[in-house]
Amino acid sequence: MKMNEKLIVANWKMNPGSVDNAKEIMIGIKNKSKNFGDIKLVVCPPFIYLNEVAKIIGSSNKLFLGAQDVFIGEGASHTGEVGIKLLKKVGVKYVLVGHSERREVLDSDLVVKEKMLESLKQGLKVILCVGEKERNEHGDHYHEVKKQIIDALTKLPKNLIKNLVIAYEPVWAIGRPESEAIKPEQLHEISIFIKRLISDILGAKEVGKVKILYGGSVTKNNAKDIFEKGNIDGLLIGRESLKVDNFLELMKEI
Repeated sequence: MKMNEKLIVANWKMNPGSVDNAKEIMIGIKNKSKNFGDIKLVVCPPFIYLNEVAKIIGSSNKLFLGAQDVFIGEGASHTGEVGIKLLKKVGVKYVLVGHSERREVLDSDLVVKEKMLESLKQGLKVILCVGEKERNEHGDHYHEVKKQIIDALTKLPKNLIKNLVIAYEPVWAIGRPESEAIKPEQLHEISIFIKRLISDILGAKEVGKVKILYGGSVTKNNAKDIFEKGNIDGLLIGRESLKVDNFLELMKEI
């Protein structure tokens, strides 16, 4: 992906409620994909809808299939899990790793790193999610984000960096009213902070290879301000990506 291209990631989580609804949403998006301009869109539906969404995406050069998580254990005896080979067979190109809703109940920083590394090694593009639980005036949130990034990126092979995306999604901003979303100037500061960390860990030449996304209560009403002033390359969208008309309007704004 070219660095001047904008990247939007739609995380459907456990939505919608039926395969028919999933197909309807995806068809609505696909029908307007020729108007995306310099935007590339990754859609991450629940596992059970991957195959149907993949059929609709087809060979589009604007739409890509993503998975919300991945299992990296060897062999097939892992009840309830979905591994990299299965995801690739159905057409998955991107995978979310380290989303806060996974970190909260299951995935330690070590597990996140292992998932990221193995996915990258096997040819998937990884969207590494980072973000603090709370923000305060003392700046403690920087320490939490710093630890997540250091743990994930330390000793990352240089040949894998080009397929890495970092999505900053603070937990306190997820699912909130748009009035409580992050302020663009706050996002600008944390984006610079993340880029400095990438430079310190991987080298200054690698910073430009890693796209930075923001997620957390982004709507069609605040997307333009967040994108233009936040020093980012794209957005990670949750519930708003399920409302086709609103979602398409949101993408027009950036």
